[in-house]
Amino acid sequence: MTSTTLHNQTIVIIGGSSGLGLATAHAAIKSKARVIIGGADKEKLQAALAELGEHATGRTLNVLDPTSIQQFFAAIPSLDHLLITAAVIRPGRLLDAPIEALQANLDSRFWGSVHSLRAAAPRLASTGSITLTSGMVTQRPQAGKSLAAVAAGAVETLAHSLVSEIAPRRINVINPGPMHTPLLTDMLGNNRELINELANAQPLKRLGMPEDFADAALFLMRNPNINGEVLHLNGGSSWA
Repeated sequence: MTSTTLHNQTIVIIGGSSGLGLATAHAAIKSKARVIIGGADKEKLQAALAELGEHATGRTLNVLDPTSIQQFFAAIPSLDHLLITAAVIRPGRLLDAPIEALQANLDSRFWGSVHSLRAAAPRLASTGSITLTSGMVTQRPQAGKSLAAVAAGAVETLAHSLVSEIAPRRINVINPGPMHTPLLTDMLGNNRELINELANAQPLKRLGMPEDFADAALFLMRNPNINGEVLHLNGGSSWA
């Protein structure tokens, strides 16, 4: 019988040192899982590990560097679930932004996911799962975020395309709307008024919380019949 518990399972979270990934790490540990997190910033990573406690380990990892990804997974003999939340978002208009900045959007979110999947697959349990992260920009593109939208859309297409190829292992995507994370707070200049305005502009008059994302991620890991799906986690914002 396929287990739907995370007890004693190993969950690897790329982007687990802050925001959505860190919240998921906390939730996974509460579900009695073992957690391995990866993050680019060594200080943030160490702070996250201190916060998570004895059931978490972690290593630095740069999603823009395939060698770094390979080295990260080389130290992990086996895993049950992989969650990728890390991405570099570099806004810029298609016609005049530096091409290197535009490429970073795809190199991190899409190619970072590709390299991670290739490195993780030989170690991933046959009953395991992969959860990728896209974003509402796939449904509501914004000026200056065309390549961010392409990268997010490419991740969703990747998941759909791999359903048969990686079976019986499962792959899904979470497509979050505006989430109250350190990244969003920084983008809004830590301006509480702007944050409240954004929250009030949503149908539910609230921003998504990292804990909402964590609940969704663990649901996808636990449910053995969800495969190839994009879970829209935006409180109805895509329709408003």
